[in-house]
Amino acid sequence: MPDAVLDTPPAAKAWCLTDRALGSYESERPGPTLIAIGGMHGNEPAGIEAIGRVFDRLRAERPPAFAGRLVGVAGNLSALNHPDRTVRYVDADINRLFTPAELRSGRDTVEHREARALLGVIEDEIARARGPVFLLDLHTVSSASPPFASLSDSLPARAFARHFPIPIFLGFEEHLPGLLSDYVTTSLGCVSMIVEAGQHDAPESVDVHVATIMTGLHAAGVLTLPESPEGERDPRRVLAQAAGGRARCVYDVRHREPIVSPAFTMEPGMHAYRHLGRHRPVIARDGGVELVSPVPGRLFMPNRQPVKRPGDDGFFVVVEVGRAWLRLSAWLRRRPWVHTMLPRVLPGVRRRPGHEGHLLVAPEIAAVLRRPVFHLLGYRLVRASPVPDLSRPERLVRAGVAGAGAVWRMVAGIFRGGERAALPDERPEDWVVTRRALDVRPPRTPGEPAR
Repeated sequence: MPDAVLDTPPAAKAWCLTDRALGSYESERPGPTLIAIGGMHGNEPAGIEAIGRVFDRLRAERPPAFAGRLVGVAGNLSALNHPDRTVRYVDADINRLFTPAELRSGRDTVEHREARALLGVIEDEIARARGPVFLLDLHTVSSASPPFASLSDSLPARAFARHFPIPIFLGFEEHLPGLLSDYVTTSLGCVSMIVEAGQHDAPESVDVHVATIMTGLHAAGVLTLPESPEGERDPRRVLAQAAGGRARCVYDVRHREPIVSPAFTMEPGMHAYRHLGRHRPVIARDGGVELVSPVPGRLFMPNRQPVKRPGDDGFFVVVEVGRAWLRLSAWLRRRPWVHTMLPRVLPGVRRRPGHEGHLLVAPEIAAVLRRPVFHLLGYRLVRASPVPDLSRPERLVRAGVAGAGAVWRMVAGIFRGGERAALPDERPEDWVVTRRALDVRPPRTPGEPAR
């Protein structure tokens, strides 16, 4: 692999990378560009190794069907080159810094410098592309887990992701602002996807990432694979076998538990996809406090990093999304009249002045199923109040009371000039939602300026 040297003792082994650009492979024929990012965290070198293996494979096989460009890029060089191989980051998690505010903040931490440099490389590659650009952000996790993907839920991203026979997770960006993949999608206009291959040091994680990149070349239209997986080396077969029975299952993230103290520990037996009830069982302990799930679902990404820092992710709770719901969602999103009529007919919903495409949602009027309805219609939450932790009977009672109150407020509001008069200004308690960027505007084309 270019510029990679392993010359330190195993206990302190680190990648010695001198260049963020890991290499490229391209054909004379123009086509899409796939950017593969490895090593966004210092203890996740599997993506770096996988990128090198794919370059070796392509240069050895020289596939005639290749049309376009593959680019390999290292994420956080400072963390990757740290002498302690368990270090995820030096000053701050780089994968929480990709927001316009953070990038323009002028802060001079190690990771802020790394984020700006990495983004510069990505923008340069987008500028030189001769076709659409796709990005894969390659990660691993601290505990044993089948591979999975995460994406911002637009229809173009779904079309890209359906080529990967692994579980797909929606909604991480609403709980984790500053993800690189979300910034590339919303600000740069390119389809982007995160893939978590498995445990950090498992050899299988490198194999999964190799298969991910090869499948990504096919999904992007750079390299054509057979119609159906053929043979043990087919990358889609590798991914499907690693995913087990959860291939192509879709999940929605419902809860994130942040770490409060370095004393955070997971309870024994708390493995990925374990069923969780509301308030049972005990999942982890943090500073002597027992942590449980506020909603029923499945445990996801339990944190077993050797070093825990306040603010890091402790664990997530997810629920499975049915295929019928996804099909209905796709049908509704493609109907322009749905989005035109939404602020006119949905109670408590109005346009946000000065913010194109944003809607304000009055939580005391639009009192029931706010989050599921807006997700169904292709809207992401920009600002939202916490959902109350209630039992099912309590939720039913609350929904009835809130519904009756909403009807009363709407009827009374008619005599005061309707919602426009009753809710003329934005309030701190209002939810803010906006449509998915790639559902509004298609992925960026060559020469198109940044959005």
